[in-house]
Parts: sequence; C-alpha cells; structure tokens
Amino acid sequence: MADTLQQLLGERADRDTVAIRYGDRTWTYREYLDDAKQQAAALIAAADPDRPLHVGVLLGNTPDMVTALAAAGLGGYVVCGINNTRRGPALARDILKVDCQYLITDAEHRPLLEGLDLPGVTVFDTSQPAWADLLAAAPDFAPLREVTAEDTFMMIFTSGTSGEPKAVQVPHMFPLFAGTALVQKFELTEADTCYLSMPLFHSNALVSGWAPALVAGAAMVPAKFS
Repeated sequence: MADTLQQLLGERADRDTVAIRYGDRTWTYREYLDDAKQQAAALIAAADPDRPLHVGVLLGNTPDMVTALAAAGLGGYVVCGINNTRRGPALARDILKVDCQYLITDAEHRPLLEGLDLPGVTVFDTSQPAWADLLAAAPDFAPLREVTAEDTFMMIFTSGTSGEPKAVQVPHMFPLFAGTALVQKFELTEADTCYLSMPLFHSNALVSGWAPALVAGAAMVPAKFS
C-alpha cells in the first residue's frame, strides 16, 4: 500500500482507465500522469537549485490544475494553491509568502496579475507558446526527491477570517489518509466518477474530491465553482 502520493501516482501511471473527463475530452490515467511527468521534469530541470522548488497555481478547476497537482506529487516538490478570489496587493502577498519560483496560470486568471510586483517569480500562462516550449524541452522524468509521508506536498491558505491568510503545510500522508477513508466509507471503485466542484486550491476539494479519485482509480470531473 502506498505511503505517499508520489507512490500512489506511480502505481496509477500504467492504467488505461479514465482519469479525467472535461467537456468533450477524456484522459486515461496513463495520459494524465504522462502529462504530469513531463511538467514535473520541465520545471525541475529549469529550477534554481539554491531555492526551494515551490510552484504556485493560480488556476480554476481544469485539467491544468489537476495535472499541476499530480506533477508536484510525482516530482517531489511543493505546489502552492493560490486563492483566485484574492486581488491586487493581497494576491501578490500570498504568492510571495510561499516563495514561489514558478507561478502557473491561464488566460482566464492572467489578468489578475497585471501591475503586480512579483520579484523572483517566473510566470507561465498555459495558453501561451512559452509554456508549450518549456514542456517540449523537458528531459526524461526523474523526481526532485523521493518523499516521505511527512514531507510537504502542498501549501494551502486559510480563509483569512482572523487576519491575513496563513499558508498551511499539507503533508503527503494527509490527502492519502483522507482519500482512503472516503473510498472505504463510500465503497468507491474505478467505475465511479468524482465531481470536483469545490475550488482545488482549498483543502476540502483536495481531500474529499481529488484524493479519493486517485485512491479508487476513479474518473474525476473538474468543474467551475459557482
């Protein structure tokens, strides 16, 4: 049994069952995790080795988002969920607080970054050629490190009800433990489909949507939150 998300994702990498349904498209687990490995390999190769490899994601519930999560899990680096309801200096503060080397965004969310000063952060828009070029130049995949159950997988910001949002470290074992419990409780299998309607930069969506789908080998349907 897997002890980390890195191990669990590795176990799913050769499956040809459906992993993602989005609009008219589907991806198998093999295709999904091949994309994640390519992304991880590209970011690891280009990263500054003297800085922690923290990758921010300013994205909605899309295939880009679930791929970025899997890339971090497989790659052994930290993904940072950036709350896309934040604006201006508050948004910049969150991105800089978690020391992102990279920030992955898309055409929908890129305008939120206009005018922000983000020193040390390289921004990639998944709709632009620079992102496609980075992925095309990716070397063979090798993880940054082999993680343990207690290593940080993700940083997730609190809601900020008692001051500025705080970045909480989520270890690899947390979504794995929660996902396993939910799979057992609801008897989920690879024949099921998990509807990911809550924002994936928050813990509820991570542990009660994405993680159970991975544990069960079920399909996931990322959907826009409203």
